[in-house]
Amino acid sequence: MNSRDNFLFYEGDLDETLRDQLASARDKVDRIPQDQFLNSPEDDVVQHVVSELEVEPLVLFEDRAEMDQRETKIDVSGWRGRNPFGNKGPIFVAAVEVVVSIPYSGDQQLWHLRPSSWQTVFPRAEVSSQDRTGIGSLKIVITQPVDEPPERIKTLLKKEMLCIRFFMESQHAQIEQFNSSLPIAVKDAVNGRRERLKKHEGIQDLLGIPLRQREGAPPLKPIPIKRKLVRPLPPPPKSGFKPEPGIKQDDYEHILSVIRHEGRTFEATPNTYAVHDEEELRDIMLAHLNGHYQGAAAGEAFRRSGKTDIRIEDNGRAAFVAECKVWRGAKELAEAVDQLLGYLTWRDCKAALVIFNKHNARFSELLAKVPEGLKKHPKFRSETLPPGAGEWRYSMTSLEDDGRIIHVHVYLFNLYGG
Repeated sequence: MNSRDNFLFYEGDLDETLRDQLASARDKVDRIPQDQFLNSPEDDVVQHVVSELEVEPLVLFEDRAEMDQRETKIDVSGWRGRNPFGNKGPIFVAAVEVVVSIPYSGDQQLWHLRPSSWQTVFPRAEVSSQDRTGIGSLKIVITQPVDEPPERIKTLLKKEMLCIRFFMESQHAQIEQFNSSLPIAVKDAVNGRRERLKKHEGIQDLLGIPLRQREGAPPLKPIPIKRKLVRPLPPPPKSGFKPEPGIKQDDYEHILSVIRHEGRTFEATPNTYAVHDEEELRDIMLAHLNGHYQGAAAGEAFRRSGKTDIRIEDNGRAAFVAECKVWRGAKELAEAVDQLLGYLTWRDCKAALVIFNKHNARFSELLAKVPEGLKKHPKFRSETLPPGAGEWRYSMTSLEDDGRIIHVHVYLFNLYGG
């Protein structure tokens, strides 16, 4: 038997393996069929590739360890005290073999990879393959002559376990750093491919609704503001990917800044605005938005399309939707979200939900209830880092089609005057 047999953490270098894994992110992104890539929301592509590349660290379930023992023979020719004259051997004597089996989960290949922090003594064990549930077994075998004290087995096992834990903890630190950096690398690869497609195939027409700022539109005063299963991608459309209109991110952020500026104005003089109902507050917001943007043929870009909503449309589908609601309870909040998600939208719709508090003196309670209610919605997908107090941003899916993502920016403005 080779002296290196059954050594753990010995054969390969973990750092080199992780660097190769990170470098493969771009190739993974580029291998996604083009129609499926373009049909999938950016977050879905990132999560799909990350779930393929992220590394699951090893976990030992020591509380579920089992032991077996049997009679055997052991060659003691290498034991100086039992072979004082250095006979070549083998010299077999009666022995006891103890096998301690410990279940483990995680990437099985990690048992063979050396972390950056390591020691010259490597632990030794047999690694069994994982079953369908992802559980394998680590078997530590200790054999000694029957006349050796049993306490020696306990000492050897403890020493081996300390060594194994050291290597595992060193791996964990590297893997945690790798997994945290992976989404950024994948997102860069996704953005890089989208840019290449835009340049070479004219996909820039994907963002097709022009929003022109009106000449002389008043600048906004900045307001000080105090974030393993492979996730599948949506199937590619049978007819191939078809670019759809949308709102550019820069335009979306500017639209939100107009709403934010107007809402802060409402809060500064609540008694002036609290007398208005949802529809009237919506009309004030609408007028200010159209003061900044104009649509085709110099018309209004934003228009009324219901009791409280503001929309930008193209061919009957919305590329931007805003709902203005007065807070009347968690139930009506859920209904407002359903209304927002129920519109016919383009694939990448951007939206705003503007909530006004006119009746609740305990505004701080609403600051907790609003995000709590939104995260419980069945169409909730993810939350991005909130931009400030009283604001949240979520990705949610349309009620009509899970492949259509609606980015919802939520405001809560306090118009309660006492």
